Amino acid sequence: MTPLLFISIVIVVLTMLFYWVLDTAEKDTQSKRNSSFAFEAAPELAPQFADAFYLARNTMRIKRSHDDYGLVYWNLERARWEEICAQNQINPDMRRIFLRINETGIQYHYNDMWVGTIAGESRFLLEPQKA
Repeated sequence: MTPLLFISIVIVVLTMLFYWVLDTAEKDTQSKRNSSFAFEAAPELAPQFADAFYLARNTMRIKRSHDDYGLVYWNLERARWEEICAQNQINPDMRRIFLRINETGIQYHYNDMWVGTIAGESRFLLEPQKA
């Protein structure tokens, strides 16, 4: 009876250890990028505040939310996008749309994030003591 109890306890402990290792490994794979911003560019991850105000064509609005995140909304006309591409002699491909975020503090930094759409919204983590 004692060996059976010992084997059962060892199996339970090893099973718990196995699940703990798997859970820790999944969290480690979600590492941060080597930049001063943490981006969430997927539309389904961004908060849905765009319905609260009207955003005119060819405009961009950036505001700070209450939880240390910056919220950015943009609305670029397709005709304007194609005109800018024609002026710069590039292909008007949606995969070429990036949003450049400038960070000022002791030094000036900028970070580009791919948005892939001419109208949308996104949020990014703001660093303390920086604009």
